[in-house]
Amino acid sequence: MIRDALEESRERLVALTLLLQSAARQRPLTQETIVSELLIDEYPVRASGPRKVRAYQGGESAIRQKFERDKAKIRELGMQIETVVQDDGAVGYWIEPDAVYAEPLAFTEAEQRIVRLALRLCGFGRSGAFSLFDEGPAPDGGLEFSHYFNPVLRALRLRRVLAFDYQSSANKLRLVEPLAIRVIDGATYVVARVHGTNEVKGYRMTRITSMPVVRAETFEVDEMMRELATAWRPEFARTPKPVDVVVVTSSNYATLLKREYPKAVAAAKKDGSLEVGLSFDNLREALRFVVNAGARVRLVSPKLLKSELTSWLRGVNRGVVPDMSAVRFDPVTTTDALGQALQLLHAVHLSGDGLRISDLARRFDLSADIVRHVMDRLVSFEPLHGRYGFPAHVIKECDDWEHEAEDDSLYRAEYGGDVDATDLATLTWRELFELNIALREASRIYDEPELRTAIDKIESTIGSQVQIETAVPESMLEAVRSAIEHGERIKIHYTPATADESQERTIEPREIRVLNGHSYVRAYCLTRDAWRTFRVDRINDVVAKSPADETRPADPVSNWLTTVGESGSDVVVVVEAPQRWIFEPLPSAQWRALDDGRHAVRFRVADRSFLDHLMVQAGPGAVVATPEFADAGRELARRIRSAL
Repeated sequence: MIRDALEESRERLVALTLLLQSAARQRPLTQETIVSELLIDEYPVRASGPRKVRAYQGGESAIRQKFERDKAKIRELGMQIETVVQDDGAVGYWIEPDAVYAEPLAFTEAEQRIVRLALRLCGFGRSGAFSLFDEGPAPDGGLEFSHYFNPVLRALRLRRVLAFDYQSSANKLRLVEPLAIRVIDGATYVVARVHGTNEVKGYRMTRITSMPVVRAETFEVDEMMRELATAWRPEFARTPKPVDVVVVTSSNYATLLKREYPKAVAAAKKDGSLEVGLSFDNLREALRFVVNAGARVRLVSPKLLKSELTSWLRGVNRGVVPDMSAVRFDPVTTTDALGQALQLLHAVHLSGDGLRISDLARRFDLSADIVRHVMDRLVSFEPLHGRYGFPAHVIKECDDWEHEAEDDSLYRAEYGGDVDATDLATLTWRELFELNIALREASRIYDEPELRTAIDKIESTIGSQVQIETAVPESMLEAVRSAIEHGERIKIHYTPATADESQERTIEPREIRVLNGHSYVRAYCLTRDAWRTFRVDRINDVVAKSPADETRPADPVSNWLTTVGESGSDVVVVVEAPQRWIFEPLPSAQWRALDDGRHAVRFRVADRSFLDHLMVQAGPGAVVATPEFADAGRELARRIRSAL
């Protein structure tokens, strides 16, 4: 049973949020007005029907504290509450709807279908827009969810200075002039000029530690600054001359390298191996390539890279492990009461004909009792309805009012006055950002005109400041998609993450999803007689196909994309701030800043070899704090070093 205090808080927060959105700069609401006039239903109900009571009750100090806490919770959802000092000195509050919601978009039925497909392929998951377009429930998300997108996108559109706390070597306040949002291999960065300078930096969204505040100061951007923002990369530094690298590898791995680096040149050697030449913008990028390839390549040149690599490998998993006994990791956060209620309310407002309890329960993966509790609290309240332009309230319709507690009731939005309901079917800026990324990922797989028209509609509203880059070519993606669409079984040559040679597998693909810039396919593997997940860029080729005409057992894993983050052994690694980005894409990673400026990250590892490769990639500046894995990566680093 939901606690009474939670129900009262939920209704008060929703009422206050919608009320402040319905106010205006010319008519901001003072605390005194809100306290004296905002009514909600009394809970628990003590009479035959709900009784209206003041949302804020008690002494002046208690009311003020509750009001301030409520404003803070609203701001935590990315809604910036504006404070206005009026002519008489009174302080008023309002939420600018344009700071939260974009202009209404009218998607056709065909575009809505492709939006649903795209959000399943690559979306925010349960917290995202999927449940507004699909009957659900939403799958696990391939994008990093954050409430911070609303103020960041607002600052981009208005060319306003942004302030936020950011965790690097220390957690500090940053004042920046946002130039673009860049999504690189699935990670989201705010590319910005440091306020008052010409220095351009990238700030990873997951390291922002406070709700960004859009400040009043504006700024101008010239073409050179736009080019700098477009060229920015994590660890990017272009050198006057490119770094040419030559490695020796197997013919199988050379095929994968040629696919990933189309400009690479390969030449056969007498022993059957291949010599591959590649070019990189800087020494660090070249070093990353050799480290990621691991023992599958032998570095031939240049000598400077050999020297750098030797030093790097000697530092793998070496360093001082701090006392971890007092380090506590924050639990994974869940949807809060206000966010949950607003999601349900938003879905009802966008539904047109309304949604039943069963529809909402399925979409948001909630029990019918929870949906009924939440929605019934939103039905009867009308916070200052009509006086401040509050546009709509929720109507409940029952098929059997005598058994209301068991009825699959319908909830729909009823609009007052001359308001056209279609004008209010808007999406938040965060949801438009999610749709934009998901549709662009889908355009790599599907060739349908509705994809382009839907993207054009979004970008005409959201602008061109969002830039998306996927570095890994996936030439087998079309063949896998075709097998799914036509219900086919395919025979593939597949190279696992750490193997030199490919393996033959026969699979029946079922679904493609995107995580951290890579496409994965869930398939029934006839070779292993079990459900397996394959990374598409590791499929060398498809050598045969035939109809998949047999019934397979149901997939035991529903959210298969992030299963890697939910199984295996717990590992804690301590990293220097510059190495943190290597571990951030790991599903379900938890972080804690340490007193010495380093960061501790906890995650799960199902395969020891995966941790070995991860520590080699991290190099100096990362050390495993879990005794069971204290030597992770060292033997692999020794083998690579011995081959130099």
